[in-house]
Amino acid sequence: MSEPILVLSHNAALSGLIARILRWREVYSTILPVNTKFSVLREQGVKGVVLAADTPDDTLLDELDPAILQSGLPVLALGGTAPLLCRWHGGSFGPWEKTAAASVITFSDIPLFREISSGERMLHHYAALSLTDGLQPVAEADGAAMGFRHAVLPHFGIQYPIERHDPDGALLLSNFALEICGAKADWNMDTIIDLALDEIRREAPAEGKILCAVSGGVDSAVCARLVSLAAGSRLRCILIDNGMFHDGEPEFIVREFQENLGITLERIDAQAEFLEAFRGVTDEKKKAQIASERMIQVLARQINDDPDVRTVVLGTNFNDTLFGQSPIPALQKATESRQPLFLQPLQNLFKDEIRRLAQALSLPGLLCLRQPFPTSGLASRVFGEVTPERLQVLRAADACLEEEIAESGFERKLWQYYSVLCQSPDMPGYYTIVLRALQAGRSTATSARLPFDLLERVSQRMLRELPGISRVVYDLTPSRHYVEQE
Repeated sequence: MSEPILVLSHNAALSGLIARILRWREVYSTILPVNTKFSVLREQGVKGVVLAADTPDDTLLDELDPAILQSGLPVLALGGTAPLLCRWHGGSFGPWEKTAAASVITFSDIPLFREISSGERMLHHYAALSLTDGLQPVAEADGAAMGFRHAVLPHFGIQYPIERHDPDGALLLSNFALEICGAKADWNMDTIIDLALDEIRREAPAEGKILCAVSGGVDSAVCARLVSLAAGSRLRCILIDNGMFHDGEPEFIVREFQENLGITLERIDAQAEFLEAFRGVTDEKKKAQIASERMIQVLARQINDDPDVRTVVLGTNFNDTLFGQSPIPALQKATESRQPLFLQPLQNLFKDEIRRLAQALSLPGLLCLRQPFPTSGLASRVFGEVTPERLQVLRAADACLEEEIAESGFERKLWQYYSVLCQSPDMPGYYTIVLRALQAGRSTATSARLPFDLLERVSQRMLRELPGISRVVYDLTPSRHYVEQE
């Protein structure tokens, strides 16, 4: 694997998007804190640095180690950091203007813009740059300088917004990495698999079991597959059944592992324990907190009660790391008497990379494409207290929606779809089912425009088949969880 392109930004979603785009082009990119010292970059062999911010009010350059900009490393300042880099080099910039219409963009004929044509583009915001003698204009918007390069240092600033599914934005990043930085396009599935297997074989103690906690999602399934390849019979896989799964889902997951992966998956029944923990709780955030804490407690018991377990493998991904969602500190505290080694083979991979890795490892499609599912499971989709009766109604509603979505051919077109249960607003003792169907957008997941006849069929079927349902409604609210889950 070649040296990385480093992304520095205060915006975790934006830095993650830039790194994912580069990796999609098979260029390894990673993210570090803005205040990382140049010595760390030198140790990691960083080939170039991408700076990004939404506005020039960002304090990113104030926190940046000046040695990075003085080192001669190639630097690409995007969005709001381009005016800041211009000022760092002695230039200045005008007001940060919001653009309501497309701007006419002209790019210079330099390697950074190879295969990117000049023309109209929506910039959203930009500030006119006043360049000093050491800076050369390389891009203009409506006749004003909006991009520059340094005459001596390999520094570039361009107020171009990096967005999902923008081929020019992807070209800009890959041109910087390959043409300017001299990076190699060698970040592929073979490399990723080899690195993961090497890590497990190198870090895990030579003796003892390797425990892998499986949730049914693609992350933990890939971890289990990797450990089975690296350590074979030393693997012990467990599925903690918290009682918040879809109807028949635990049995399905166990069967898929056994029949399609050749891995024995042990099911740990913790349904009663979780249901008791949720008693009287109505707040969604509290449910999520309880589910995470209880899951750690149950997993810790399995570790503490099995003296042969020396290593624990978790499916933590890069987004979990970016948003500070690692369970390891809590698990270390709960298992300090045993002090097992915790491994996270996927901690440097984004979700889309893990899905491609799952396909490369020949995991069953139903595991690779399983929808995002919260740790609290169906508990987070019951508005109000979680009870066995409400879970039963919600499972039936989910099964009905899933069947109709699949029959209509929308299963692969949606990022996520599910049902939510709440009390009926006008009929005490009855429930309302809220339908959710989401498609991936630029920075959020928006409600899908499902055909009315499909929604009508789902509604009529639920009202007819599910006792206690008085209303079925369709929720048009965008998902606030998309960035974290993607």
